[in-house]
Amino acid sequence: METRIELKPNCSLTLPAARVFFVSICGFSLVVALLATLQGFWPVLPFWGLEMLGLGLALRSSLRRRLWTQTLLITESQVSLVTRSRNGEAKQEFARHWAKVRLRSPRMRQYPSRLMIESRGRSFEVGSFLTEEERCRLAERLYAMVGGMNESPPLEWE
Repeated sequence: METRIELKPNCSLTLPAARVFFVSICGFSLVVALLATLQGFWPVLPFWGLEMLGLGLALRSSLRRRLWTQTLLITESQVSLVTRSRNGEAKQEFARHWAKVRLRSPRMRQYPSRLMIESRGRSFEVGSFLTEEERCRLAERLYAMVGGMNESPPLEWE
């Protein structure tokens, strides 16, 4: 038994579409800002620049997020979680029979729950970018595959 689960954030905006969106918003709002400037409201221009800078930074952050992935590999004896981001790759490994899957409730109602894999005092969050419904479905799926302390781990033969 080997199960592989790939998790990726939903980032439907492509780089070319983001460019078109940003240029069109900048162009339209610049026309409005210039019309206001011609009527004597010159402070509109610096604020237009700040708004477009904020929009550009938000788009950049959103586009960077699409590079983040998590891969869960569940075998007879092990649970491996590989997280890839722009900063590199991090790997966590847990013994499958000793690992626990926990869906932790949020401290405040408006925050999302946290799906954790825990074993021997270590824990790691899985799918923090998922929606609440997706996180709950993943938790149900993982409950069935991870843990099982009542089962005997497979014997390793040489």
